[in-house]
Amino acid sequence: MPLPPLRTRDEADVYLDLHPCPRCGSMETAWRDEPVSDRSPPVHRYAGVCADCGEDREFLFELTDGASGPAEPGPRPKTRFGGPQPSQLLDPGEWMLVAEWGVDAWSAADARGDDVGAADSLWTAVAAVEEVFKFLPADLDAVPESAFWSVRGRTVYHREPGRFRRRRLHVLRDLYLNRVPWVPS
Repeated sequence: MPLPPLRTRDEADVYLDLHPCPRCGSMETAWRDEPVSDRSPPVHRYAGVCADCGEDREFLFELTDGASGPAEPGPRPKTRFGGPQPSQLLDPGEWMLVAEWGVDAWSAADARGDDVGAADSLWTAVAAVEEVFKFLPADLDAVPESAFWSVRGRTVYHREPGRFRRRRLHVLRDLYLNRVPWVPS
């Protein structure tokens, strides 16, 4: 069985955040990541122990060409979850959740007066919306329902399918971009 393809470590971090411990549901795992050298194509391993129940956890991902490390924090981080192709780890509904998390983190950082954290969170939200765009065929006005394969992603889609229309995605991305605080480099 082929392993899921990993485009960037940022994408892996999001995937791990979306997959709680199957035993207890906790999100708390201190992940160790390392390349697995004896595999072809190259494989990257994430392993850890659930902080709540002690369950051993492991994910293996196939490294795609050009897979990169974590984004650098800052006023305009290089947070990009992958190249021009749509993710095969997360569907567009899950990417929309990531955008929502980014906005929630922005709100918390903004309330603390943390301009760098606020900017980083909004750039993450922008990057997540850009990931949703990758599922939008050039000849359609909305992401097709068939693009949503996860239960979580389909739930987000069915809650408000209009959010996945091209025009709404542009408005949402522009809204986030307009809220990014200016942070000196």
